[in-house]
Amino acid sequence: MRQPPLILIADDDIDFREIVLTKLEDNGFVVDTAKNGKEAVEKVKALLPDLVLMDIKMPGENGTEAVIDLKNNQIFKDLKIIFFSSLDIPWPGIKDEEKLSRELGAVTFFKKATDLDELVKKIKEVLQLKTSAEGGSASGGKN
Repeated sequence: MRQPPLILIADDDIDFREIVLTKLEDNGFVVDTAKNGKEAVEKVKALLPDLVLMDIKMPGENGTEAVIDLKNNQIFKDLKIIFFSSLDIPWPGIKDEEKLSRELGAVTFFKKATDLDELVKKIKEVLQLKTSAEGGSASGGKN
């Protein structure tokens, strides 16, 4: 993993993308963005990010389809992906978003309405970085 880690945010909501981008950059991450699933897949192939934050519902190729496309490629089988959504029920008929996220190839699910500090903490856990409470930055305290 590169230092600092590169995070790709895939979300069709430009305001949310910018808020999350700023929060992650303020926490020492390098960040790029994509506005839909198709662009996210293209950027993953070009940039090889350390982690992707993937919105579920986007126009065109949605986040679920993009993750399936990526995970069907052996090169990206170990890519860390966090699904996130503002929808109360992102997948109609599914009650366990965490379980379905893992089955589709993501490591977890994150509700957008949750505090962004929790998102940063979740990203650091997924990337196995020290949290700020442990005195580390996104680079794991090795600045």
